[in-house]
Amino acid sequence: MFICKFNHPSIKGILICLGLLLILILSGCSSIGASGVQEGGTITGRVWLDENADAECDDCECEFYLEDIPIRLYEAPCGGLIVKTVMTDAEGIFSFPDLEPGSYCVMPNVKLICEGYQATTPITQTAELNAGETIELDWFGFDHHFDVNE
Repeated sequence: MFICKFNHPSIKGILICLGLLLILILSGCSSIGASGVQEGGTITGRVWLDENADAECDDCECEFYLEDIPIRLYEAPCGGLIVKTVMTDAEGIFSFPDLEPGSYCVMPNVKLICEGYQATTPITQTAELNAGETIELDWFGFDHHFDVNE
């Protein structure tokens, strides 16, 4: 009988050799990275000023991004438990790194609608995130909305 332990980044176990019979006893098997730790996923996106309200990021419009917009990440469904809130950077980009696999909903702060902006794209987006995956959401577009009676 021959026994040996082996350590591989994604498999740990014991191999037992009994003549022609090999027995492999696994002590752990999962989708983990080379470091031995499960890799987190990332959800990213961007918020931009949709000046012509066509829900498309046209060439000139893609130069105007909305900075310091709070973006909320929820466990799906939307409006459930808030996992994290981040702010968009100077280029309108937001990122939620190191997330566990699962279903998430992303939603910009709806307070924007009350401050003279209206959404030109869907206000919520959902994502099914796998370990180590990066998902770039469709961009969130907002247009200035002014009441003609003002």
